[in-house]
Amino acid sequence: MKDAAAYLVHIKAQIIANPQIVHWVAVREEAQGDMGLFRYRLTLHNGDLLEMFAHFQIVEEGVQVTKYSFHWQDANGQLRKRWDNATHHPGLSTYPYHIHDGSERNVLPHEQISAEEVLAIISSKVSD
Repeated sequence: MKDAAAYLVHIKAQIIANPQIVHWVAVREEAQGDMGLFRYRLTLHNGDLLEMFAHFQIVEEGVQVTKYSFHWQDANGQLRKRWDNATHHPGLSTYPYHIHDGSERNVLPHEQISAEEVLAIISSKVSD
């Protein structure tokens, strides 16, 4: 990835290519050289919503995400999953990375996850 703008183009291409996504909006995007952020709100084929936020930097090794939250909820507003790296669960083995699975209180260890991985999960788990 050559710069932050190129990474934003890459992520948007992943969103557009995902057959489960029927509508999406860029709530916020910034690209300044090698640093950037995005917040996208996606509507899935089954009515679920996915809000994606990431603050990132382009480094020699690729993309380094410094802050993220990927919030997936059903059409009724019930949390399905939220992957994030907020620093509010220091006792977890994968701190600060974790997942809220099915409810805010059900917090489990989880390795760092990328926007691309979340989009792949959505594509495989959401039924038409």
